Amino acid sequence: MPKLSQPFSDQPIADWIALFQQSKSADERLRALQAIGSRGQTAETEQWATYGLDDADPTIKALAARLLSATTTTAAVDPATRLVSLLNDEDPDVRFEAARALIRRKSKHAAAARPVLLTFLDETETQPLMLAAVTNLLAEIDLDPATSVNELLLRLKKLFGHDRGEVREAAAIAFAKWPAMATECSDLLLPLLDDSEPLVREKIAESLGQAGVNNDAIRAGLQAATDDEDTEVARVARLALDRLNTAGGRSSP
Repeated sequence: MPKLSQPFSDQPIADWIALFQQSKSADERLRALQAIGSRGQTAETEQWATYGLDDADPTIKALAARLLSATTTTAAVDPATRLVSLLNDEDPDVRFEAARALIRRKSKHAAAARPVLLTFLDETETQPLMLAAVTNLLAEIDLDPATSVNELLLRLKKLFGHDRGEVREAAAIAFAKWPAMATECSDLLLPLLDDSEPLVREKIAESLGQAGVNNDAIRAGLQAATDDEDTEVARVARLALDRLNTAGGRSSP
């Protein structure tokens, strides 16, 4: 069995595959799978990433699932069943990466990933970057308006009070995708037009325009946002106002 320590580009892919299959060292298997993902053809990456889902090491399982989230070919062995089983893995990174792979691969089992992702939002120990990643991943799922309100509204409203900008950005992106949520709490969103993060301001302006709640406070907030120092925020705010003016926005006191 080859013992490989040089850069990925200096070794034949066949040697990395052999190391991945045969090494008893988790560190060596991890490096080998990284090399396969970096240098292998798509079919090779998918084949050996699927193989890696059964590894004993959680870091390798998580990497294997992450690699599969970027491939869409049909493998000889469909990884979906194994990915679903990893949604119950004791390691949170494995659970997240399995959920991401099912969603990104548009698997027919992708719905099984949703409750796992919601659990991350409910756990107080979930780290900020994970909160943002989970929320962004949820925004890739096609949900009907009622489901978005019932499952996400209360969870995402809490994120707007987070001190990390990327967490607030992820929540704002989700509200822009599902305007039914913005309709339920437009007054809460209005102060976010002054958030320190431009992307938050932009997505909140977009969501307010889509929600169609047309009252003086919202119109005044969007009007002020048309003068935002960020040109994209200003542009989106103008579009939101135009939408309220021309698309029959609902009147509200």
